[in-house]
Amino acid sequence: MAAQALVSPLANLEQEGRLDSWKEIAAFLRRGVRTVQRWEATEGLPVHRHQHAKLGSVYALKSEVAAWWESRSAKRQATPAAPRPATRPAAAARAAGSDRRSRMLVLPFVNLSGDAKQDYLSDGMTEEMINRLARLDPARLGVIARTTALSYKSGAKPADQIAAELDLDYILEGSVRASGDHIRVSAQLVDARENTHLWAENYDRGLSDVLEVQDSLAAAIAREVRLAITPEAHGPAAARTVDPEAYQAFLMGRYLFNKMTADSLAQSLEWFERAVAKDPSLVLAWAGIAQAYGLLTTVPFDALPPREAMPKAAAAARKALELDPSLPEAHAALGLVLHHYEWKWDEAERAYQRALELNPDYSAALLRYAWLLLARGRAPDALARISRAQEIAEELDPHLLVAIRATRAAALYYSRNFDAAIAECRAALALDKNDFLLHYILGCAQLRKGAMHAGLATFKEAKAAWRDVPLVAAGVGIAQAIAGRKKHAVAILERLEEQRKQRYIPAIYIGILSAALRDYDRAFKWLERAFDERADGLVLLNADPMVDGVRKEPRFQAFIQRMGLAKA
Repeated sequence: MAAQALVSPLANLEQEGRLDSWKEIAAFLRRGVRTVQRWEATEGLPVHRHQHAKLGSVYALKSEVAAWWESRSAKRQATPAAPRPATRPAAAARAAGSDRRSRMLVLPFVNLSGDAKQDYLSDGMTEEMINRLARLDPARLGVIARTTALSYKSGAKPADQIAAELDLDYILEGSVRASGDHIRVSAQLVDARENTHLWAENYDRGLSDVLEVQDSLAAAIAREVRLAITPEAHGPAAARTVDPEAYQAFLMGRYLFNKMTADSLAQSLEWFERAVAKDPSLVLAWAGIAQAYGLLTTVPFDALPPREAMPKAAAAARKALELDPSLPEAHAALGLVLHHYEWKWDEAERAYQRALELNPDYSAALLRYAWLLLARGRAPDALARISRAQEIAEELDPHLLVAIRATRAAALYYSRNFDAAIAECRAALALDKNDFLLHYILGCAQLRKGAMHAGLATFKEAKAAWRDVPLVAAGVGIAQAIAGRKKHAVAILERLEEQRKQRYIPAIYIGILSAALRDYDRAFKWLERAFDERADGLVLLNADPMVDGVRKEPRFQAFIQRMGLAKA
């Protein structure tokens, strides 16, 4: 059996002939159409276009696709789970005791109140079910992540099409209707392979019992898919009542948090804090406070001074862990504080590792951990975490792939592999041309490679899209300085210094721009200010190629050692 596991999943298929549509290519690989289209863009799946044919007319050679699959598997140094034949029903797979991890999608719960303002409640129920189900038995049940799940909120696609796209075993559908302090939740579990209903239930409760409703749902679904609920599935908050107003405030906070803008994060804090004021034992609200404060001090938001926000983030994260030591989000939030503010590198690493022990599919924690490793000069370790995050995203959260590719591009850039960083940025921008970090890394890599005009053009394009992001303005100034346009660079530097009087702009940006202008005394003056304010970007100073010109200075080496980082 072990030897069979290493055989390509395509080995038993006819490998002669041609596949004449995306649908045939997807069927050959036993994946969804969207998946194989993404593989063409991101991993070089060999697909050909018909000459003089209508747009979208494609074909592939079976032999080329099979060879690509083998190469892809070898590169990952592990054989992916073999795609199952479409004719094999999910019930037969369960009966056979297959070791393959089942895949479940929680479709966005439908808001039946008739009031769009209550979407926060149905979205909140969706996210809570995703989180609870993901913690049941991660080794046997993979739950599609929130960002991908919510992309199906419109209801425009039938369930069988969604199941094919995501290669699902189970789909959970549900609805929520709230009136005053009363909530009615309806849910049904569908076997996506056989398109049959396995289970359905209605729950009528007081809103104060909403956590019990969620726990009952998770337990019932676990029974249906024959999973054993682990102790971690029942944290201290699992089977208790909550204050209805507190829980509604928490859901509104998370609804705003997920919009991921500076304004929405600030608004989410108001609701999270209202929630814990009503119910101080609401652990997820404490975790939300920690995450929101932490993010508001970091790129690209840079909305609050770290010394104002990070102590509040730390206190909230530690309160969440006091209430529930098994909450992965709380460990990750504390890791963010230890990493970006307290500079307790070993403790931060342990916090991220604990979050991942509790939730091995926690891609966001993997990416944060990768950034920490980059700061510590451990790029190979960072790339390994990024690759693991990509594996998880391909299986459970395709919408996170662009952020993962951007993180890999950054790792390549900090490793001084500028050509590879540029290639990674360009490939990822084909998936999302509006990603902020990709533009920034692309511009920096072009500049460090010596492509001055290309780098300047990239930063000018970024400035047009993200005019209010201080890091972009600093990047334009750096590009001007490296291109020899000192007058323009100085004007940007002076503008940033003036803007600091009106709003928070991290001192590190002005320090690096000063270094690009070779004004090293001014650069170290601003680096000292960045040190005092614990500016977010300072954690990557030791890795940043933009300060290579000053790296050998004794002042720089002393500065790095004061931060507790290894000697450059």
